[in-house]
Amino acid sequence: MGLLKILLVTILILWVLRILVTVLFPYLMAMFVGKMQREAQKQYERQTGSYAQENAPKPDGKVRIDYVPPKTTKNKPSTTNGGVGEFVEFEEIK
Repeated sequence: MGLLKILLVTILILWVLRILVTVLFPYLMAMFVGKMQREAQKQYERQTGSYAQENAPKPDGKVRIDYVPPKTTKNKPSTTNGGVGEFVEFEEIK
């Protein structure tokens, strides 16, 4: 009699869990997917919003400088070989 009681209680518990999972799982997945969609939308708006502001057409007559090259010192002579070093002439000895 005790074994039959354990089996019935186990079957009842599994049946209740199955019903709960079939009802709650779609609801929980919908909440999770909705949250992920909202986060992706916010990230997209942040990226495209700043992009649209930077690339908005500027009115004529306005000058915008994006890059200012570093200033070089006048004491340092400029080299034509890219600053690798000085050229040293040599003679071949046979």
